Amino acid sequence: MADIETNIRTLHSASTIAPIRPLDEASALDWLRSQPGGRTKLSAAELGRRWGWPRQRTGRRLAAWAKAGLVRRRGDTIAVVNEPSVTLVPAPGTTTAVVPPPVTPAVPLPLHDGAPVTGRGLAAVILLAALALATVSAGFSITGMTAIFVGSFWPVIAMGVALELGKLSAVAWLGRSHGEAWRLRAALIVLIGILMVLNAVGAYGFLSKAHIDHAVAGEVTTLARNADVEARLGVQSGVVADIDRRIAQIDTAIDKATTSGRTTSAMRLADDQRKTRTDLVAQRTNEAKALATLKVEKARADGERAKVEADLGPVRYLATLLGADSEAVLRMFILAIALLLDPAAVLLLLAASARR
Repeated sequence: MADIETNIRTLHSASTIAPIRPLDEASALDWLRSQPGGRTKLSAAELGRRWGWPRQRTGRRLAAWAKAGLVRRRGDTIAVVNEPSVTLVPAPGTTTAVVPPPVTPAVPLPLHDGAPVTGRGLAAVILLAALALATVSAGFSITGMTAIFVGSFWPVIAMGVALELGKLSAVAWLGRSHGEAWRLRAALIVLIGILMVLNAVGAYGFLSKAHIDHAVAGEVTTLARNADVEARLGVQSGVVADIDRRIAQIDTAIDKATTSGRTTSAMRLADDQRKTRTDLVAQRTNEAKALATLKVEKARADGERAKVEADLGPVRYLATLLGADSEAVLRMFILAIALLLDPAAVLLLLAASARR
């Protein structure tokens, strides 16, 4: 028994080195049990080299052990069958050996698909990303549907939530079912495809409405402000022009009296109109200041309009690069987002369900 333990230690320390002496059958089975999971994919020739056996003997003993139920062969994998105690079938000219109860080695437990336990963290991250994308996609789609069917706000929201939950449930079921109920699987795939198209329509409506609302709101604000400033500019310009006309009338009357030789009358007229003309000049100065303020306000309104138009600057640059119209490029960009958002969520959820 000491020789057996020595040989096993030798094999554990350097499995590629042939043993000093050939192992007996019990030691060979112990060697198989010591492998990870009690299985190996080594060939009969390699096993014979490690056990110190001829290849023919290794092949015969493996066949005999498989017939006796001691090992199980599946493809090129040889696995030991763990049983409490088994009596080996003796080879011709050998004695019977009793195999002690096996000791199952401690190995990491695999998942159902053979992935290691550490893969659960990755599956959780994939599932979280899928749910985040699905939430964003559903929010865009439902909001877009309410913009399309304006008269039924809450019923449309309830319908959108129900359809989204049904779609995600169908995707999760497809990820966990393999080869069963193929008719049901085909029907669910068609249903998911239709729901993804509806989702894309709703998301496109939401994104388009967001762009249009921003553009229209900025245009309406700037147009209203420009109209108000233009109206006040017209009124103020008329006031200043009227004051200028009245001042010009006083000056003209004084000039005519002076030209006609009536100097005394001209001086008397100038004295009478001096206060009126001074008041008119002061009033014109104030009105001119108000007119200048209005012109500054109009310039600011024009700047705000240019700022609203600059929001589409990146799209216009991209359109210039592509040689297309900016509105067409923006529509294609919105369509790409609407078409990719929900499929990304569905595929990630399918991957997470299959991995789990």
